[in-house]
Order: sequence, then structure tokens, then C-alpha cells
Amino acid sequence: MQRLLRRSVLVLVIFLISATGQSDLAPQDTPPADATVVPLLDLAAMPESAIPVARAAVTSRSGTTMRFPFDPQPEYITSATNYWAGRDGASIEYIVIHYTDISYARTLHAFDTLASNVSAHYVIRGDGHIAQIVAEGDTAWHSGNAWYNRHSIGIEFELDHVTNPAFTTEQYYAGAALACAISGRQGIPLDREHVIGHNEVPGTTHTDPGPTWDWPHFMWLASLCAPPTDATVHASFVSESPYPEISTDDKALVSVVLRNTGSTAWRKGTDQEARLGIPDNSRALAFLADGWPAPERPAVQEEDIVPPGGTATFSFRVKGTLPGTFVVPLRGVVDGGAWMDDLGMFTVVTVR
Repeated sequence: MQRLLRRSVLVLVIFLISATGQSDLAPQDTPPADATVVPLLDLAAMPESAIPVARAAVTSRSGTTMRFPFDPQPEYITSATNYWAGRDGASIEYIVIHYTDISYARTLHAFDTLASNVSAHYVIRGDGHIAQIVAEGDTAWHSGNAWYNRHSIGIEFELDHVTNPAFTTEQYYAGAALACAISGRQGIPLDREHVIGHNEVPGTTHTDPGPTWDWPHFMWLASLCAPPTDATVHASFVSESPYPEISTDDKALVSVVLRNTGSTAWRKGTDQEARLGIPDNSRALAFLADGWPAPERPAVQEEDIVPPGGTATFSFRVKGTLPGTFVVPLRGVVDGGAWMDDLGMFTVVTVR
């Protein structure tokens, strides 16, 4: 009975996952130079007693020790078949989300079995471990649509009634961090027009990622680590403290509040940190600076993290070195990312 059940499951692997594989298979993919290459499990050749069994317990959705955002480090596991080398000149425009409907181990086996006609670029296990099966520059067979295969990257999440019966916190964290990394490499916007489910691919008969997949939560997580670019960094004006009037050798505090209207979070102490800058990086008013981070950067955000829709406070001090009235233009910026919208902000410092 066990032997019959094993054979039935292996047959089901072929029919449970569909893709657009063709007979003109490409040569074996080449991993990154620094990758550790691990061969896929050949379950068909293994004795029954050696086939991986279900994990004893599914990782808790509330007790995760994984911190987010984090740097995803996929394990590169090669597939000898089931992909096309290159993209035939196609641009990568989409990330397609799937679930496996079988265990992680059997998914890896299916992706290395020619008869299954299926693969994906990445598989995320229930504990958040990421396996990369196909290089991003190559075409995996995951969407059931040849055009979308050429123009997308497929991510499979382990969802199996025995090994991982529900999407875990670790999977959401790993998947969002992976999507952010892909977005940074490929320039794919992290919105629902470009991050889609298999069920949204034209012509598909699939329903994954299914009704238990939490799209709002996943997209919110992705916004926390989305790469800062001209497309994702935006702000609107909320408030500003009164213009300071001080005497020479006196000091005053200026505060500006901005709302994050973009699609990436502002995170203090990271490459996503929001700052208040002097337009054109001018240092002409540096003589007013009192403890500024840089002559052309009066302030950084006070909050640790400001998600899209949240507000950030930028406070800085000025000193009355010289008498006069000085107009200090201000504009939000994520250094290394993009300047925020030019809101015409400024403060006026009067030194008597």
C-alpha cells in the first residue's frame, strides 16, 4: 500500500501543477559564481524509507523569531530541465505568486522532472527558507502562459495539507523581502498591477494563491522594503513650526512634518532613511547649521519607520551667527534613492 501511495503521489505531481513547457529544452542553467549548488532530490530513485517525511510541527505564525525586513539569501538549487535559457529579449515586468499544493520536497522533485513540464524561479518553504531553482535571467515554466513566462518571475509558496497547511509568518516575511530584492534588480514596481497571482494570468485555470493568501498584508510588508526610486519616493506637506526669530549667538528649533505618499517605507538608519535636504545640495546656508547631519542636510526622520500613509517629523536647530533674514529652502530626500516632490517648502530665519 505504501508503495502504491508513493507512485500515486508522484503521478499527481505531474497533473497538479501546469505550465507551458516545450520539448526544445535549454541547456542546464549556470548558477552565480559564489552560489552553493545543491542537486535536487531524486525521489524516484530513493528507497521508501529515505524519502523526507512531513515536519513534526508547522512553524508558528505568531512566534516567529525572524526579523523583517531582512536580506534574503536563497539557496541555489539547480534544475537540469524545465526552463528556457534567457528571455528571448523580453523585459521582466511581473512577479507571479503561486502555491505548491504539494510538499516542498516533492515540489523540488517536480521541478526537476521533465514530464511535469513545470518550474518556478523560487520556492519558499513553510519555515521561510528560499530555494532558487531557475536564474532570474532565464525563463521558468510557471504561469501556463508563454508570454507571461517570458515576462515574469515566479515564486512558489509551500502549501500542503501535511507539511505546511497554512501560509506562515516566515513565508510572508521571506516572500516580501524576496519581492523587494527582485524589484531592486529588475525594476518591477511593487504594486498589484505588477505583483499578481497565478489566477490573474490571462487564460489560466488555476486559482492560486487562493482565498487564504493575505494580499493586503503581503503588499504592506513589501512596501516596508521596496527600493527607494523616483517612482516610489513621494511626500506631501503636513505642517511646519513658526519661522524663528532669534538674536545673534542664540538658537532655535525648526520642525517640519511630511506625509509619506509613496509606495516605500522610510526607515531610519537604512538606505530608505528620509531626510530633509537643501535643494541642489547647496551649502550656502551652512553657517546657520547647529548640529545638522551635513551642511546640506538639516535633519533626518525622527521615527524608526514611516510606512506609506504615515507621517515623519524632521527637526533641526539653527543658530544666529550673522544678523539678517535668511530663507532656507527645504525638500525631502532619500539619499541614494530620490528627491521627494518639490513642495516649495522653506523656513525664514531672522537674526537680530
